[in-house]
Amino acid sequence: MTLTKRLLLLALISVLPAIVIWTYTEVSLRRERATEINELVVRQVKLAGSELERIFDGINNLLIAMGETRSVRNFDEPACGRYLRAIQDKVPYLFAFVALDLEGHVRCPALPAGDAEKSFRARTYFQDALRTKELVIGEYTPHFLEGGLADKRPVLPLALPLWNGEGQVVGVIAAALDLKWLDEYVKERALPADGAVTMADREGVIIAREPFPEKFVGTKIPESSMKYLEKENYGVFETDSIDGITRILGYSPLKVPPKDIYLTAGLSTEAAFSGIDLAARRGFLLIAAALAAALSLSWLAGRTFITRPFEIMTNAVRAWRRGDYHARIDLSGAPAELGLLAQAFNDLMDDVVERQQALQASEERGRLALEAGHMGTWWFDYLKGTGGWSSQAALLLGRPATQTEATFPEWAAMVHRDDAEHALATLREAAAGNGEYEDEYRVEHPNGDIRWINSKGRVFFNSLRKPIYFVGVFQDVTSRRKADEQQRFLLDELNHRVKNTLATVQSIASQTLRSSPEPITFKEAFEGRLMALSKTHDLLTRNSWRDADLRDIAKQELAPYRRKHDERVVIQGPAVDLPAPYAINFGLVLHELVTNAAKYGALSTPAGHLELRWKVAPGVNKKPELQFQWRELDGPPVASPTHQGFGSRLIRRSIEGELSGEVVIHFGATGISYDIAVPLP
Repeated sequence: MTLTKRLLLLALISVLPAIVIWTYTEVSLRRERATEINELVVRQVKLAGSELERIFDGINNLLIAMGETRSVRNFDEPACGRYLRAIQDKVPYLFAFVALDLEGHVRCPALPAGDAEKSFRARTYFQDALRTKELVIGEYTPHFLEGGLADKRPVLPLALPLWNGEGQVVGVIAAALDLKWLDEYVKERALPADGAVTMADREGVIIAREPFPEKFVGTKIPESSMKYLEKENYGVFETDSIDGITRILGYSPLKVPPKDIYLTAGLSTEAAFSGIDLAARRGFLLIAAALAAALSLSWLAGRTFITRPFEIMTNAVRAWRRGDYHARIDLSGAPAELGLLAQAFNDLMDDVVERQQALQASEERGRLALEAGHMGTWWFDYLKGTGGWSSQAALLLGRPATQTEATFPEWAAMVHRDDAEHALATLREAAAGNGEYEDEYRVEHPNGDIRWINSKGRVFFNSLRKPIYFVGVFQDVTSRRKADEQQRFLLDELNHRVKNTLATVQSIASQTLRSSPEPITFKEAFEGRLMALSKTHDLLTRNSWRDADLRDIAKQELAPYRRKHDERVVIQGPAVDLPAPYAINFGLVLHELVTNAAKYGALSTPAGHLELRWKVAPGVNKKPELQFQWRELDGPPVASPTHQGFGSRLIRRSIEGELSGEVVIHFGATGISYDIAVPLP
């Protein structure tokens, strides 16, 4: 064999390792790229699902808020129809708002009367909404009826149970999502570069598709993809898409959020591996050039002493960049210089790991402290005129957690108008003074909710004492403010009630003294009336002086005359919660009635009976009125008195004077009767 052939053979042998390495690298890179693409398409489909779930959450919250409206849940036409039409004007991507009763009949249409469907009872989503008691996503609908005409825009029906004030389902509120709007939303928010996104309903009918929505929306996904609808979790598969392009697709089955919607998102295989294919061609050309240049020995030496150590080092660096801080460079047997460099990198990474762990621990402690204290951070750059706040601070201000950037006018617009001037003045004083800042003011959320914010911060100055940066924290102190206001209110209320009680006792004492000629008679009458007042106070105290039940007051006064298996006293009437002034006056009235019945009336004889009945019915101007009846039967004969005693005056003053009611007294042959009517607040 000639020297030339030997050199050629040596060149061929020397390049064989390079070819093997090139092949191995190509396979490894393809595997790594495939893994990366799989992770990418899964993230993309999760992003699309998150965007869609946010849309449905918003619609769900809107339907819940609409269902809480009294006119809608009571099917109050035409008020509810006007309300639904007003809401529909504000959300153009939703159509055909309608409130349905349990039979599926339209009770509150957003469309004019006669334009909407008459019954939805046979619709699957209507039945599912009543069965699941939650938001139901229906199937693809090619058009909907509006103004008596069929609109060709495809829609996706949605339905939510409608509850009354007693926690009972009384119907369904439904709407239709504009799928053309949804397709534009998907195209803008969730479409990957050089990729495709497909959304289908639970029957596999496509409701949104990018690209080519006009071609595929309303058609079913390929039969080969139907099996992925019922999977348990996210996954990846490669297939020829319905547009003829081979793609790697990540999918989200019907069982994961957003439920009842099937999603796929992915990239074309050609675009995903175009970079690797280009690198492979370049590598092959490089090896061919090396072989042609006969640099096999140099290449082999470089591979042994330089290239391999640097690959180990760069692989370690790549691992660090991916977050694997435990990766280290092992160059045992390498030249001393490279060994020293590797050791320096390893020492550096040891320091980085320690600092990273300390930083993460510090950030976590700070985050937990801010969340526990209902606080968030904020900042403002004087030089740039821009600022912002943390996601927690955004929530405190009633903004989305993602809205973390803001200008000074945007913050000022959130401050309550009554506090705005003082808040701005406090900021200016901090910037003009020593830089220390603290203030409390109200902010108004977009939904109208008013919250109290405590803001603390510090201004940083340059060498010329000019403010350059402002940082601080927000804390929601609404609860503390409300507690302070409640405490002041309770003190004022206690003072008011003590004065009223003393005035009542003084009046009872004065009137009883005038109507009682003997001290012993005065003592008994006064103590009885005072005990009646005390018992009513006890009932009110149990309920924080808000109200007391009329039945409890009656049972309390008649307790000595109602024994087991004794039907002499009948108490009948619905539960009526009387406010404190009503309860006190009714307690005194019942005490007088019971005392008179025990001394002179039906309760003074074994054969006597007493009936106490009441009801609430419409009174004057159809306002609620308490109609109260006191009947004494089979007692001693009674006659109309020649003069009016204090008890009668007390009854009339309590009912007619204090409560603006009416008292009618009947003197029957065997007992007295009282008909009392009192308007309720």
